[in-house]
Amino acid sequence: MKPRKLNLKTIPARNIDRAYRFWRDVFDLPQSGHESQRHLTIDGQDIQFVVGEPTADIELLVRDHQDVLKAHLRNNFIQIVHSDTRFNHKIAFQIYDSEHNLITIEANQ
Repeated sequence: MKPRKLNLKTIPARNIDRAYRFWRDVFDLPQSGHESQRHLTIDGQDIQFVVGEPTADIELLVRDHQDVLKAHLRNNFIQIVHSDTRFNHKIAFQIYDSEHNLITIEANQ
């Protein structure tokens, strides 16, 4: 997966280690240079995981085309709960992460 932008930089989690592994492995995000080993990075900005209740406000923009994205999610046993076409040849998929945050992923058609 080729993530480009993420609207939130603080992700709520019930289990920070589990959330970190999910985001690192499913979204292919690299570890940041932050002294804490539980920070990832996207678009040059750190993402941190904090104890909190799930949110439905997370939006992730990726460079992938929908077929590649669907295959990637399927390979990681992630179910798409909703999809929707968007302006300018984009499509949005909604999934849940390991902490039950609802994530909208926008990809190219």
